[in-house]
Amino acid sequence: MSANYPDVATPGGQADLRDANLSELRASNLVDLVFDEVRAAILDKSLAPGLRVTEAGLAKHLNVSKTPVREALLRLRQIGLIEDDGRRGGRVIAPSRSAIEHAFEIREALEVFTARAAAERATDSERRAIDSAAAESLRGAEAGDRNAFSRWDSVFHERIARTTSNPRLTHLLDDACGLIATLRTRDLPHAGASIECAKGHVAVAAAIQAGDAAAAAVEMRTHLLRVKDYILEALADVLDMSEQLAEPMSTPPNQEPNP
Repeated sequence: MSANYPDVATPGGQADLRDANLSELRASNLVDLVFDEVRAAILDKSLAPGLRVTEAGLAKHLNVSKTPVREALLRLRQIGLIEDDGRRGGRVIAPSRSAIEHAFEIREALEVFTARAAAERATDSERRAIDSAAAESLRGAEAGDRNAFSRWDSVFHERIARTTSNPRLTHLLDDACGLIATLRTRDLPHAGASIECAKGHVAVAAAIQAGDAAAAAVEMRTHLLRVKDYILEALADVLDMSEQLAEPMSTPPNQEPNP
């Protein structure tokens, strides 16, 4: 497309949507399609961290009305992938320690409860399914198969959450996990499968299988804190660089401060 989009800008200057991997959409469920399309563009960085996006710019590029774009942007804000900048639109989230820490605080609060609830309420078949997912995640990690590990990691946590039969809780967890997964995939694309993380799954599953609610809660909290530390450590260079670029310069380039 050749049209310019002056309503889209990066912190370092003007930009538009022409380089983003976004396709025109023509289907009935446009909100989901817009959501998936924009999230994918955030993942592959064709919508770069810090880029400002607007309803009008996205709607024009995707060849849809503003209504599905508005609803999709609302969902992306709720997850945390789009940050509100006080105008109609927002900015793509940049690498951020606070975003990761906040998402893990939500996960800890919710998933410690779900682990305890699973130990108390899960049926025999649910316990076996949780145990199987944990074992598969470890098998994938030990084989160095990042895709298998990631898939079974998600399945493991989803199966535990489902034992609560609480769709609102599951939705909140999906948002927190979706933010972490997107930032991890986008900003840490070469990270391998974590054997320690998978062993954490196995420990949680064992406590649930034994019906030990207190142990399940402790193992889940330990697991989540370990994963958070791993992600923050792996992202340290990216985060430090991003924060340095975001710091305002006290002295303009090539200009000495006044004596």
